[in-house]
Amino acid sequence: MTVFLRWGIFGILAVAGIMYAYNASKKLSEARRAQAPAAQSQPGATGQPIVVPPECEEELAVAELALEARRSGGAFDRLLRNQRIAFVNDAKQRARLANVARRWYDLEGAEPSPAMLSAAVVDECRKVTPAP
Repeated sequence: MTVFLRWGIFGILAVAGIMYAYNASKKLSEARRAQAPAAQSQPGATGQPIVVPPECEEELAVAELALEARRSGGAFDRLLRNQRIAFVNDAKQRARLANVARRWYDLEGAEPSPAMLSAAVVDECRKVTPAP
């Protein structure tokens, strides 16, 4: 085999590998995109789905982080240094997220189910957030 033939075969295999990786990542991206709306709408205790408004999504994510930190025994100050809380420019929003983190980190008793957590966070968020 000549050098050109070897490099040609190597080039063809490299291009095929790149195309395979690109197509696989595209399929994963489409699968994630299809699952995203399902994650936003979770069934509640009444059987109807709980729709998390966009203004409450950040609070729900912080509540989940706080429960995870509580579960793993992480320090509360480390939770407050998380980018979802510490890097918020608006001081009122940052204080609100810190309060959400404190409430769910200091939770006594058993952890709520994901549906109950969503319902509680959305309920609190709607009390604090002004109506549009």
